[in-house]
Amino acid sequence: MEEVHWRQLSRELWLREGDRNTRFFHRMANAHRRVNAMTKIKINGVRFTEDQDMREGIANTYQQLLSENPGWKADIGGLLLNQISPVEADGIEVPFSETEIYTALMGMNGDKALGPDGFTVAFWQNSWEIVKEDMLGLFKEFHDQYSFFKSLNHTFLVLIPKKGGVEDLGDYRPISLLGGLYKLLAKVLANRLKKVIGKVISPDQNAFIKGRQILDGSLITNEVIDAWQKRGEKGIVCKLDIEKAYDIINWQFLLKVMQKMGFGSKWIGWIWNCISTVKYSVLVNGVPAGFFSSTKGLRQGDPFPPTYLSWAWKY
Repeated sequence: MEEVHWRQLSRELWLREGDRNTRFFHRMANAHRRVNAMTKIKINGVRFTEDQDMREGIANTYQQLLSENPGWKADIGGLLLNQISPVEADGIEVPFSETEIYTALMGMNGDKALGPDGFTVAFWQNSWEIVKEDMLGLFKEFHDQYSFFKSLNHTFLVLIPKKGGVEDLGDYRPISLLGGLYKLLAKVLANRLKKVIGKVISPDQNAFIKGRQILDGSLITNEVIDAWQKRGEKGIVCKLDIEKAYDIINWQFLLKVMQKMGFGSKWIGWIWNCISTVKYSVLVNGVPAGFFSSTKGLRQGDPFPPTYLSWAWKY
């Protein structure tokens, strides 16, 4: 148990089962703690050095960042999007089976960092026979009533420095630590989405699609530029740097895109419940700060949002 505890804290994966590597994991955990420790932070030009001030400032900033601003929003009513068929839409809304849930659970990495519930995925994997009926009941309630216990969707935001020696809050990347049961629910939904995603994502989009490489876009662009130069032609290249891409996604836009793609009301209801019931706390030096809702954005660390992010980039 001691080795498992320190392996989780260190976030290192060890390939040889049975070897005791507690000392190694202990060193790695301490190294991660030193790198991620926050002794000062600059928010909108104001520097904070006291723990309480840092926690309050960071929590308030992310609460504002994840709140939708009223104003004009683009109308996508006139867009013609690729669609899944009614049969495919019905197929991803069927009741959840025990085999489907079990397969998704056992395919997950059990040693990922803990969420607010304090249970790793490994706990649920090892306790399957004991908790199976309760899990099946949770999925049945979600299928029939579009809901689950709101506490399952409590999320810790962990700030990871993008480079060494950072001080500005903008130089940290927020990663969401989710509860084990919610991760399982989202994984099952993500597995269903994979069955139809190829029908609605165009061939020229490479990010987050199985069988495609995100680097293909850069390679193709390089080939195009090289061809222009060889032929003496002129052209225009547009490179968009989407800052905080996950945090700015408009929920209503996402729902409209799914509706126009042919997804059914039950599926859209499930996704709405997953994204609209999130409660956030920000971990600052291991201490949670704040407890707030959001009205926009997707969580970086959730199994299915990368697909939705790719839709937003496209449209």
